[in-house]
Amino acid sequence: MTLKKKQLKNWQQIEEPTEKAIAEYLQRHPDFFSRHKDLLAKLEIPHDSDEAVSLLERKLAVLREENQQLQRQLGELVAIAQQNEQLNQRVQRLVAALTNVDGIDEFFQTLYSMLCNEFNTDTVVMRCFEVPHSSVAAERQEFVEYDAQIFTLFESLLENNKPICGELSPEQIEYLFSNSQIASAALIPLGTPEPQGLLAMGSHDASRFHADMGTDFLTYLGKIVSHLLRIWVRPL
Repeated sequence: MTLKKKQLKNWQQIEEPTEKAIAEYLQRHPDFFSRHKDLLAKLEIPHDSDEAVSLLERKLAVLREENQQLQRQLGELVAIAQQNEQLNQRVQRLVAALTNVDGIDEFFQTLYSMLCNEFNTDTVVMRCFEVPHSSVAAERQEFVEYDAQIFTLFESLLENNKPICGELSPEQIEYLFSNSQIASAALIPLGTPEPQGLLAMGSHDASRFHADMGTDFLTYLGKIVSHLLRIWVRPL
């Protein structure tokens, strides 16, 4: 047998590397295509549209997609930061206004008007279960006795001491927003460790307050209002 025939026979006996072996080799040598750039233009991989594209084109497409996703995430973070800054400014204006009122009537008038104007709300109602210092304040509709009706209507809110948002029951709407077309609302407990009242913000828009929205800001707002209300009633 000639030398050439022997070499041909030996080559035929050599098994081709498996796909797994090739993949493992490329993982161990990530710079392989950097050293063999001419192969990039020749390689093809499947695409979502069943069209073949070069590995380089596919890699660029993946990088573009990742970059767009990062840009969207950055945009969302910037938007959230801007919203938080706007909320902080509104709260500062609310606190400044409520600390400069001359009486409890002006306190409630300022509170309601600013919450409607600053926080895109149609109606605001407060119910307090504490006795005010003065007889004038006691005559206001905000001060009510904690009775069985309140317990039944707002048991979940008062027991958990956490704000809730979304659609209210007809009985809750009738109690808080009688004769108002309220489609969604946010209910905020007032006072710690046990609530001694509640603040309700109602909207004609069914999507304004919904069960999936965050309540951290509402909790913060409830604490501020409770603190400022202490000037006029027993500690909340």
